[in-house]
Amino acid sequence: MSQEDQPPAAQTRRGSITALANGIRVLQTLSHYPTLRGVTELAAETGLHKSTVSRILSTLEEHQLVERDGTTRRYRLGVGTVAIAGPLLAHLDVRRAGGEIIREITATTQESTALVTWTGVDGVVVDHVDSPRLVKHITPVGTRIGRLRAASMQVFLAECTAGHRQRLYSTNGLSDPQDVEAGLDEVAQRGYGLNDGRTDPEEWSVAAPIRDYDGRCIAAVLIAVPRSRMTDAARADLPARAVEAARQITQRLGG
Repeated sequence: MSQEDQPPAAQTRRGSITALANGIRVLQTLSHYPTLRGVTELAAETGLHKSTVSRILSTLEEHQLVERDGTTRRYRLGVGTVAIAGPLLAHLDVRRAGGEIIREITATTQESTALVTWTGVDGVVVDHVDSPRLVKHITPVGTRIGRLRAASMQVFLAECTAGHRQRLYSTNGLSDPQDVEAGLDEVAQRGYGLNDGRTDPEEWSVAAPIRDYDGRCIAAVLIAVPRSRMTDAARADLPARAVEAARQITQRLGG
């Protein structure tokens, strides 16, 4: 059956779906640019006719999904998009965004994982998944991590200003922080912190930074393993898993 032979109701539904898809395409295109876009530019970027783009923008403007600059008559995303995303953003905190991801890591590696948020002074475990193995590291939810050589704290310290770090060293009674400071550039460059027996002779752990929409480090993915169980393969594999998990969570948080 050709489109012309279809009942009017079916043709209307098809037209509505097409209009919705085109509207989404315009919104997605605007989201890619921090600068104002004109009708001609949007038509070229979406592949739609200028008259179609103009009609779409008019409708979106009525619902505050786009805003038109009064001087240039060009468009940007409007506050209505924030209202739509608000309920989702409010619930996409670190635990909600990352809980499923760290559970997948534990299921695959059989090792303990955790999400640690940064308070500006120490880390706080907000989610934890125990290894199913008999010998394991357990970090219950609510545990505060303040040891500066811990993997998650290395990640947080690497993001701090020098002045902030000095205050933390003083608070922790660390008179000679050179062994901590010396590794922070490497932590920042490679993208993860590593604790190979530095806080506990029996602990090996890796942590990678989770960032918010503004690029700030707000938490870390932590994988902890008894050192006696570590292998060369695990030493190569687990940091990559932590970094990838942190990247996925960051993306879910809008980063």
